[in-house]
Amino acid sequence: MDTGWLEDFLALAELRNFSRAAQLRNITQPAFGRHIRALEESIGQKLVDRSSSPVTLTPAGYQFRLIAHSMVNQLKEGIQKINGLPSEMINPVRFSAPHSLSSPFLLDLIDRIDPATPFSVDILRVDFAVESLIEGASDFLLAFDTHALLQPPFTNLLLGKGNLLLVSAADKQGQPLFTPDENHQQPVPYLRYSPDSYSARMVERLMPQQPFACQPVFESSLCDLHRQMALRAKGLAWLPDCQIENELAEGKLVAVNRSRWHIPYQIRLYRNQAQLHQRAETFWHCLSQQIAQGVSYWPPAQN
Repeated sequence: MDTGWLEDFLALAELRNFSRAAQLRNITQPAFGRHIRALEESIGQKLVDRSSSPVTLTPAGYQFRLIAHSMVNQLKEGIQKINGLPSEMINPVRFSAPHSLSSPFLLDLIDRIDPATPFSVDILRVDFAVESLIEGASDFLLAFDTHALLQPPFTNLLLGKGNLLLVSAADKQGQPLFTPDENHQQPVPYLRYSPDSYSARMVERLMPQQPFACQPVFESSLCDLHRQMALRAKGLAWLPDCQIENELAEGKLVAVNRSRWHIPYQIRLYRNQAQLHQRAETFWHCLSQQIAQGVSYWPPAQN
């Protein structure tokens, strides 16, 4: 196997077009095609579905993309060390996460496992973050329960459990400025998630009927914008408790009738079962050990 074939394959996996990938690799398209076929013959698996446009990877191709990425980057890193060159962030641990879990939850998680780990984070909508993991563009996905990933070839670690809470800004007495009217007599200002967002689907799945009279005054797919609008006393909002821990503790936001208005969720770190590069495997091993010892990352341990 020629290591150059691996870089050819990674270029094709990213661009999904033989002509553009060949141009990027500075070789002719016929030669590029021969390299991909030779790689497939060497592995004994079809890696690319050429019948679609743009081309797609086969299930074996998605698995091999992880392996090829790891091999190419480890080779580059090894050559740097041999030549005494300054270490670059060639092979960081690659995370994808939705906005609602990217900060501070993800950053706190990385700090608790290995603060020296070089890492990169792609903040994506849940659907795109799932696609990033499936296609091998990220090592790990931090997300809520995602049914498509709760089966092979994926595995996950349960990091904690929490609730989406219906919250409001507080008045001077610490009481919610807005409360839902289940009698549907007085509509309340409501901060709504965009219909195609994961948060909207989560709310609709567990609260399928409009349980109280409301008047939508704002719409977005981003939890943080909902948090900011709620803090500005613009209306009621559904927010994950892991994102508003400080605001709840400081009384800036108030959970409205928490026993009635809550939607349970679980936080998981997902990965492909295929072997990842050394840094990613080390991170996963350390995290697995801590969880096996009973560590939970949400809710935080009480002192």
